Amino acid sequence: MTKIETTFETLKQDVKEFYKSELHHFITMNGVDLGNDEIEYQWFFCDYAYPCAETVFVTKANASVVVPSIREVVEPAWVAEAELSDLLGIEIENAEKGFMLEVDSDPAPLRKKK
Repeated sequence: MTKIETTFETLKQDVKEFYKSELHHFITMNGVDLGNDEIEYQWFFCDYAYPCAETVFVTKANASVVVPSIREVVEPAWVAEAELSDLLGIEIENAEKGFMLEVDSDPAPLRKKK
């Protein structure tokens, strides 16, 4: 797996330079709660051609920071962004709230409890 360090300021450009819809499949966006309100954000891609190499873009930030959306570059990313926004209780640019969780459910079930 190739790991590419990025920042929120360069994320869209970094993904745009890498991503070719005919060559790469967007797998998902992931977030790992590192504690102390810090989240590691990960965007996973896989090559369509054998041996199907994987590439992940990674950055860390405070959980209160608005995460930029990559859907302008990778249109299907909106699903993973909406899901992660609900499950981690983070704000992602233009992400639909209430996509995965019912209004009365436990908010942010993937966050570490204090």
